[in-house]
Amino acid sequence: MLKHAPLAPSGHQRHGGGPWIELERRFPATPVMLFNQFPSVASLIRIAGSLSICGLGLLLTGCFGNLAHRLADRETYQIIGEKQEEALGARQPFTIEPDQSDLTRSIYAEAGRSADPFTTTGLVLSLSDTLALAIDNNEDYQTAKEDLYLTALELTEERHQFSPIFTGLISARMNRVPATESRVITEQVEVTDPVTGMPTVVTRTRTEERTIAERFGEMQTSLAVTKLFATGARLTVGLTNNFLRFYTGDKRHVDTGALSASIVQPLLQGAGTDVNLENLRQAERNVIYAVRDFSRFEKSFLIDRIDDYFRLLQAYDQIDNEWRAYQRLTVLRRRAELFEEADRMAPFEVDQARQDEIRARNRWLTARTDYGILLDQFKVDLGLPPELTILPDERELEALRNAGLVELQYGLEEAQQVAVARRLDLMTAQALAEDAARRLKVAENNLLPVLDARFDYVIRDSGENHPFDLTNELREYGAGLDLELPLDRKVQRNDYRRAVITRALRERQADRLRNQVIAEVRRTYQQAVQAAQSYEIQLASRELAAKRVQSVDMLLDLGREGVSIRDRLEAEDALRNAENELTRELVNYLIARLEFYNAIEALEVDERGAWHEMAPDTTTRNLDHERLSNG
Repeated sequence: MLKHAPLAPSGHQRHGGGPWIELERRFPATPVMLFNQFPSVASLIRIAGSLSICGLGLLLTGCFGNLAHRLADRETYQIIGEKQEEALGARQPFTIEPDQSDLTRSIYAEAGRSADPFTTTGLVLSLSDTLALAIDNNEDYQTAKEDLYLTALELTEERHQFSPIFTGLISARMNRVPATESRVITEQVEVTDPVTGMPTVVTRTRTEERTIAERFGEMQTSLAVTKLFATGARLTVGLTNNFLRFYTGDKRHVDTGALSASIVQPLLQGAGTDVNLENLRQAERNVIYAVRDFSRFEKSFLIDRIDDYFRLLQAYDQIDNEWRAYQRLTVLRRRAELFEEADRMAPFEVDQARQDEIRARNRWLTARTDYGILLDQFKVDLGLPPELTILPDERELEALRNAGLVELQYGLEEAQQVAVARRLDLMTAQALAEDAARRLKVAENNLLPVLDARFDYVIRDSGENHPFDLTNELREYGAGLDLELPLDRKVQRNDYRRAVITRALRERQADRLRNQVIAEVRRTYQQAVQAAQSYEIQLASRELAAKRVQSVDMLLDLGREGVSIRDRLEAEDALRNAENELTRELVNYLIARLEFYNAIEALEVDERGAWHEMAPDTTTRNLDHERLSNG
């Protein structure tokens, strides 16, 4: 039995357990809690190499798209299952893959194709098969499932923001740049000594510079991990390596490396778990809202398909009623002609019988046409080609007749209480009002100045071409504060004002929806009661009309004065109308009853379309559980 747990915990629950604690457990609040989780430098190098090899292999084999598909589905379906348990009390099978079921394939294989449903033997569909086909093939149903999937997919991105995010870069290039080469030239020059006048040799030095083309190779590698915490702190740890090899001039290589870390913690604007977890919290709740919306859509969708199915059977039953009425009027017209020959009936009365016979045939032909149009639309709504020759099972209508009127299990007062406590869309409207209140607090925080505490730490290598020989003697660190004065806050001011208005709007919408839910319960209850009463009236009307036909036939045969053919024609018309209306009101009651149970959230539907109406004792137990859950 499905259990509808409340979404929003009360204030004391926030610190005592539930989804709030789950968020804080999954996303640590401070960087200190994560320091011991970082791998060693050697591990980071191995991870970088493995990631590079795996990425290259995926690109070469062309399987990255398929892998991404599978990974996204695995995470998203897991989220949907979790939220189904939170919102509905149980997991339900869910997939968006448009794979045709065995039933759909058999329909295409076994059903013939024809433009006229009355000249070709059609494949008869039961109601359960019809609902299963609608779930498999209807475009609106598929779109609703995809909307739920996409909402859950967005949550994976929000969760990822608080996960360690790794980035890696490998850059290699060849360079040719102009460079200045200096050369010292030493020369011995013979000169005359000004004192002795004797020749002597003097050593002179001069520097020559020339422009050359220097060529060297360069490779840069970096691996970094960033972690965002619930308090707003952002920790970044990076490992870099620069390698240069010179091929001209003094042929050599230079290899350097460094390990760096930085932490930025907001102290005013953007500080605190309430602010930083808001987008994640909203994304989590949005999936719950989407699960509820899909559940409501699914039930309304199946009620519409049930309505279509029995309206089609009703239309087929009308064809049968019109045909039998046409045959009876044909017999009546022949009797009138015999009475005319025996001078027992005036010619104008015979003409009345002929005219009604013609009208009856026209009604029969019109009913056939209407049925064909309904049948084509019925197949389109199932997501099937309209030329397939499929038909509803007449035994379903007969079973509905045999079951008669299934009495409602709820009184109006009890139904209103159940609806207010269990309606999924009302829960969502109330939760949206809570969301707006939280958004207002975030908008208030955005009015504060930006004040961030910053800490940076870098360890470099020894500079002797040992890039990973990091030494504490070459460490650098610094700490400080960054303050942005709130000189311009118009955007934040407007966001705050909008948040105030939105909160009031959401509260009004929740109150209005509560009134609409109660009005819907009252309306569907009254419609079900009225349909039941109309069915009883039409049942009595059909019996009276049948007796009236028999009485008039007997009086006509006896030649009783004051009884005319018009009396018989009116009796026949009353019988035909009563038969059509009887089927209509029976179907009306079925749909009204289903809509009533859907209005009070007491209708369960499984993955193949089978439905179950929850009894009052079941909903009462669930209500007691919800009251305990709400504290």
